[in-house]
Amino acid sequence: RIHYNAPTYLKMKFSMLAVAATAFAAGVNGFSAAPRASFGIRQTSSLKMADAATEVDKMAALATAANEARGLAMDSIAAAHSGHMGLPLGCAEIGATLYGSQMQYNPKDTTWINRDRFILSAGHGSMFLYSWLNLAGFDLSIDELKNFRQHHSQTPGHPEFPNSEHTTPGIECTTGPLGAGVSNAVGFAVSEKMAAARYNTDEHKIFDHHIFALAGDGCFQEGVSAESACFAAHEKLDNLIVLYDSNEVTLDKMAEYTQSEDIIKRYEAYGWETYEIDGHDLAVVEETIAAAKASNNGKPKFIKCNTIIGKGMEETEGTNAAHGEAGVPYVDKARAAIGLPEEKWFVSEGTRDFFEGVQEKNA
Repeated sequence: RIHYNAPTYLKMKFSMLAVAATAFAAGVNGFSAAPRASFGIRQTSSLKMADAATEVDKMAALATAANEARGLAMDSIAAAHSGHMGLPLGCAEIGATLYGSQMQYNPKDTTWINRDRFILSAGHGSMFLYSWLNLAGFDLSIDELKNFRQHHSQTPGHPEFPNSEHTTPGIECTTGPLGAGVSNAVGFAVSEKMAAARYNTDEHKIFDHHIFALAGDGCFQEGVSAESACFAAHEKLDNLIVLYDSNEVTLDKMAEYTQSEDIIKRYEAYGWETYEIDGHDLAVVEETIAAAKASNNGKPKFIKCNTIIGKGMEETEGTNAAHGEAGVPYVDKARAAIGLPEEKWFVSEGTRDFFEGVQEKNA
């Protein structure tokens, strides 16, 4: 198994501050032999320091949002005494990176034609999606999170495309049957490529968005995902990015009891561009998704994110017990361990402010 040490963002925050401090020191003292150029050099160093500080602030905000998303998921599942806790806790850094940095979307205009699409193929982890929709500013209130899995709520047990029963904003398609979300994502990627070919011109680029799908072990055990993956490579859908929540756990047992393939080699054989990363390292997750978006090489992208299912809940993390609501009795302890206050469904003003900034950038 992969072992994780202290939270990566703390190490990263320290290292970024060290870089900023070094730049500042160089600007003040490092160029005294050239006094005429010193102002410009100090100005450049100050700009670098400001950029480094901004990056530190962003990463700290994403780390905070990740833990608050974990809290929202835990509180909602505990209130319902039903639901899947493992994925929302294990993929929190992935959610923070997507909704806080790498996806283009407008929560005030959920039908914006060039928005990035996110599809949760592992639909049983629906509180992951609901938590991030709330944090990102979509019209999905905390009260709806409190009504998770209740009749007539906007937060059903699996994501459902808006219909007569559920009108949840930000849901691109209904998911639940394992693997189907991967094939849905391939379909979305095809439609974007077709629209771009028909309507984009040299002067006007109307369509250039990406399709993101988050899927688990069960999704890749299904034939529908394999068939669509072959098709995606054949059609050169390089606007498609599939993130694999690789936590080595399935519902009934550790994954090693039912699978032993090298999935990276399988997707490379299909013709995909592949990556394997620590799914809890915010800096690495961001860098990898950015690289995948920028790679217009005719290959769809497959990112294997090694994660710990149920991360943050000591009693169940890393085990199949996290694949459900077994962690409900330990919610209060887990919330305290990740630094959340006693207030349930807590979201800090800092996180709200951060996502308001994201909305302004995407508007």
